Amino acid sequence: MKTRFRVLAVDHDESMLTLYRDILCYESEEPLALEALFSDEVRLPSREEIDAEKTNPVFDIVQTSTPEDALSAMMHAQKQGEPFTIALIDIHLSGAEESLKGLDVAANVRAMDSNLEIVLLSAMHNIPLKEINRRVPPPDKLLFIQKPFRSPELKQIALSLCSKWDVENRLRDLNETLAVKVEARTSELNAANRRLRLDIAKRAAVLRQLQSSEQRYRLLFEKDITGNFAADSEGLILDCNVAFADLFGFTSPQDAHGMNIFTVWDGMGASESLRDLLAGLGRLSNQEVIFRHGALRKYLLVSCDTVMDDSGQAQEYRGYIVDISEPKRLEDQLRQSQKMEALGTLAGGIAHDFNNILGVILGYAEIIESSAEAESGLDRRIKEISRAGKRARDLVTQILNFSRQGPQERHAMTLTPLIKEALKMLRSSVPSNVEIISRMETDQDHVMADPTQIHQIMLNLCGNASFAMRGTGGTLTVTLADVSSMDKVVPPEDLGNPERFVRLTVADTGPGIDPEVTDRVFDPFFTTKKQGEGTGMGLAMVHGIVKRHDGYLELENRPGHGATFHVFLPKSSEIKLSDADIPADLVFREGRILFVDDEKPLTDIGREMLESCGFEVVTRTSSVEALEAFKYKANDFDLIITDQTMPNMTGMEFAREVLKLRPNIPIILCTGFSDAVSYDRLRDIGIGEFIMKPILKHDLMGAISRLLANS
Repeated sequence: MKTRFRVLAVDHDESMLTLYRDILCYESEEPLALEALFSDEVRLPSREEIDAEKTNPVFDIVQTSTPEDALSAMMHAQKQGEPFTIALIDIHLSGAEESLKGLDVAANVRAMDSNLEIVLLSAMHNIPLKEINRRVPPPDKLLFIQKPFRSPELKQIALSLCSKWDVENRLRDLNETLAVKVEARTSELNAANRRLRLDIAKRAAVLRQLQSSEQRYRLLFEKDITGNFAADSEGLILDCNVAFADLFGFTSPQDAHGMNIFTVWDGMGASESLRDLLAGLGRLSNQEVIFRHGALRKYLLVSCDTVMDDSGQAQEYRGYIVDISEPKRLEDQLRQSQKMEALGTLAGGIAHDFNNILGVILGYAEIIESSAEAESGLDRRIKEISRAGKRARDLVTQILNFSRQGPQERHAMTLTPLIKEALKMLRSSVPSNVEIISRMETDQDHVMADPTQIHQIMLNLCGNASFAMRGTGGTLTVTLADVSSMDKVVPPEDLGNPERFVRLTVADTGPGIDPEVTDRVFDPFFTTKKQGEGTGMGLAMVHGIVKRHDGYLELENRPGHGATFHVFLPKSSEIKLSDADIPADLVFREGRILFVDDEKPLTDIGREMLESCGFEVVTRTSSVEALEAFKYKANDFDLIITDQTMPNMTGMEFAREVLKLRPNIPIILCTGFSDAVSYDRLRDIGIGEFIMKPILKHDLMGAISRLLANS
């Protein structure tokens, strides 16, 4: 009886299925048949040929052209107890190059029969073997053949795989019967137990060592996200994994073997000795340890067990170390963000009251200054009051920018001209021993930004850099470049692809920043400068501006070699300046104005300012009363000036009600701060102008002139 092997052929090409059948079933028989028909001399086969023919296997081929038919054939074969030996599967199962249906079929039949030998075929040259091995494991039961192939190759491969399959089946059968035979022979071996006692003891010792080695391997290497080690009772490292070697600066795990873990631990600048940590309970569980190596700092989460022998002495130490530096950095970043958000909210509320107070001070100062004699003592004193009030106003503006509650007017703009202009202004204030280098390495620098605030970023970052180098000199480098995902510093993933940003980098070669204070450099009012040299608001303001522009700010500190600030701003494709952004000339004219503010001193100042310019003014300290006054004589008013933050009805709500009664009346909105105010939103409502408090006469008259000139 010849050995029969079942072959499953899966190919969408019917000619290929026929070819498989011809090669495996008929190819060896056809030449003999043709020779018998057409040869004049018919040669009888030799005894060797007859014997060889008896041993040649017979192939039964089941042909399928679809994944469904193939899986159905597999299930039928298993149900009948007639498993397939080989599966010949075309990888694509269609004419499309991108189709890989054959891999799915191979994976499914492998799941149904783990002993099946699979041969994958493809006419393409770009099939990744790594992908094939991943999807259809194991590799030792998988072959890949490139089409077209030669018939003898396929025939020989089929014979080899069938022989391999047959041998493995026989081996499994032998193993099963071997267990029965071993059990039967156990009774016989018991009689020789005394003679073999010494050998058994040695065997047991070897098995214990093997078991210990296997257990250590499992503990060390199955947890590949942790740095794992095992050390003897003296601390000498017996084994470790790659993660441990990377954590402690070894080239490979083999380089760490034989090193003392306690010495290596202390050499990394650990905050606590490992020996001391284990001295108490003999084990650690998620102990946080800080490694300080120069300016670098690593945060590790350490678990360690002490294995005791029968006498209670330490036999082995096993440790598991997780590097939590990145989660720690993100945690600190979140804490910093929450702290700055809380400070911003507090600063915004305080700024509102400051602006009202400054509005009274600056308003009356302007009124007194306009009536004071030039060069008189009163004129000099009132100018000092005005100067101090404006400095206080600028400080409040910085606080509002930090808290993201100040006004912003974003335009589509290019950064290169603004940066060049800022550097030109800075040149006179930068020490002569500091060289300025600018690198404009992109022409895709279009952003939506407030030019004034971008200018403030440049002044603060460059000013800090030049201040750091004032004594020793150095180089201030300003770079504008595109961002790539391969860059060393990139924005966080939650902000989108790095390529959508442009990077402004300000780098210096000064002494850098003390690592002990790097976590606080963006805190408001924190400064390392002496009293009188800085307010501590510069970097906090930069941080606030960048955040409100939907950007990202990163500090790259190199103690002893300088500091680098990276500002990432999202790109924009629009470059357009609207007509509304172009300031109008001051045009004074007569008219009747309704002035609304819940602070009476501010309404009094507003009245005096406006009446001095020839306007008739009606004031109200309640938005509800102002609305009633407007309803009574809506056509008597030429313009309305209203505060935003008022009880009962805000300025924007008051403006909506007024515009329902008279849609085209000009309205100016004033506020100390408001995170809900934006120019686009105000214009959608119908409000023509927006002024930040404290209100200066020049700003107020300019807004009135622009509105009345267009009315």
